[in-house]
Amino acid sequence: LYDQFSASIQEVQQKTGLRNLLLEKKLAALLDQLEKKEAQLNEVLAASNLDPTALAVVTRKLEDVLDSKNQAIKDLQLELARLSKAHQDVVAACESKMHDFGIPTEQLGFKPATITLPQTLGRAPAGLVTASN
Repeated sequence: LYDQFSASIQEVQQKTGLRNLLLEKKLAALLDQLEKKEAQLNEVLAASNLDPTALAVVTRKLEDVLDSKNQAIKDLQLELARLSKAHQDVVAACESKMHDFGIPTEQLGFKPATITLPQTLGRAPAGLVTASN
């Protein structure tokens, strides 16, 4: 029972750790891509001799695209926070059950991964992590 419990904990940790890593890499790639696109756009706008009306239309379209990309980034950050909270909840639940059964957490054979986020996560279940406006 203990071995099965330990294996389950490790499996959940590996899955959430991998998912968090993928989301972080995706977020970093999107931010890098955004920087490059902004630089390219600034070069194009500087080199073009567009009339102010056409420039305003292009700028508005660009702002719409940027708004959509920023929303995608916020959504990814929220998903990362939700998954991190779920991971922390699982670790806390496992440690609590081990304490209930009188098993010291040191007997796990590994130290559960800790995830640090820029924002503080509350005590509510992971499904309740929401965007703050």
